[in-house]
Amino acid sequence: MRQTKAKLKSPINGFLILLLIVALAYALISSFCGVEPVKKFLDIFEKSDKSENDDYAIQETLKEVSEKNPEAAEYVANFNGIKDYDLDLDLSSEVTVGTIPYYTQWDSRWGYCQYGEGLIGYTGCGPTALSMVAMGLTGDGTLTPAYIADFATREGYCVPGNGTAWLLFSEGAEKLGLTARELPLWEATMRNELDKGHPIICIMGPGHFTETGHYIVLTSCNDSGFEVYDPYRPSNCQAWAYDDISGEIKNLWSYCIAED
Repeated sequence: MRQTKAKLKSPINGFLILLLIVALAYALISSFCGVEPVKKFLDIFEKSDKSENDDYAIQETLKEVSEKNPEAAEYVANFNGIKDYDLDLDLSSEVTVGTIPYYTQWDSRWGYCQYGEGLIGYTGCGPTALSMVAMGLTGDGTLTPAYIADFATREGYCVPGNGTAWLLFSEGAEKLGLTARELPLWEATMRNELDKGHPIICIMGPGHFTETGHYIVLTSCNDSGFEVYDPYRPSNCQAWAYDDISGEIKNLWSYCIAED
């Protein structure tokens, strides 16, 4: 789920004092050591300030996450800083070929890793959705949300300020060994794909699942509707009638392994 980055609040007096300290340091260092050490000092200061600002923004956004999604309260409470990607994580023991596994984007194994302007826990619904589909179809337990998030970042599918690009679910999925097919928003076509064992990823607009934009997985269908895997809210993982969700679907793709 994509969240807007929190605005930073800095007391004016504190900022002026900090500015004065920096100015004095600049004058002293440049007088005795020349210009180059000053540049290095300013670089360190800028990086430190940015790090503090980013941490503040994350803390503020996590408060919003906890308020809007109580199911993620434990994830928020346990935040202790940004973690590195664990690209060696292998979930093969949890995966059965042909069955789509369910994972939340705020699972502690990857939820605290950075993705875009935030953490996978609240910005990584797209990589988590594709991860579930990829692992379920291939049986490859290394295609975790962390792996897909890192892949999306490296390949340019993570767009700062805009979340995950739609191309991840077509071009990107094919680079991962899947065949992606963009579908029309027709109930019969969707049911036909799911009956073939081809899961569907949907980009959702505002409505039942999100206030902005969100990715979900359709795993199967029955008389009640379409079985949904929502990486952000486990309580949404149930059968949804076509008429209840069709007006919120902005685009959708079905998937099979490349050999199919």
